[in-house]
Amino acid sequence: MSDVLAECVAKLGDPPRRVALWRRPYLHVSKPAWLRQNPGDKLTTLFDHLPQVYSEGLIVWGHIIQANVLMFKPGADNCPGELVYCLDRTRHVQPKYLQELAHSLFRLKGTRPEDAELAPIADYLTDEYIRVFGLKVPRSISHSVPCRISTTYFVRKHLPQRRLCKPLMPIVVLPEKPHVAMPLPARYWPKELVTWWSE
Repeated sequence: MSDVLAECVAKLGDPPRRVALWRRPYLHVSKPAWLRQNPGDKLTTLFDHLPQVYSEGLIVWGHIIQANVLMFKPGADNCPGELVYCLDRTRHVQPKYLQELAHSLFRLKGTRPEDAELAPIADYLTDEYIRVFGLKVPRSISHSVPCRISTTYFVRKHLPQRRLCKPLMPIVVLPEKPHVAMPLPARYWPKELVTWWSE
């Protein structure tokens, strides 16, 4: 899978990137009406930094922790969700590790852990309206690899099949705060990844 990720990097380019004019309409993502009506929602942080994400972001594997069920079906709505990832590309984190980590994190939802590091994650995943950007995964869950969690926004025009087909995907993440993360638009995926993901 490391070769596939390298192809994604080659397609979008290494940061810093100049976003060509013809790319901008495809990369542009409008704020949903419900977010414009709720300016206190911290998801606005994501939209405020989108140009920076595409010009300066690192491409790494991301795994969905949770997402609105609407995104797994055909439809018109775009929805937020939560991703776990590792920014340290020298670690060569395997997708299987991210999968196990995502499952461990999701199991915290609806619980009340006594562990002071786990309780805020459980609360945030249970609430579904709390936004986080670059929240560190506690070592009690990710023992050997430094991983982070970020709220994201799934955009149908950027996904093969215009929906979520698999929980693993290449993402673009700001390496510095705020660690805004977005799925890498499918136009920059190699064909074999699109085929695998869409099966």
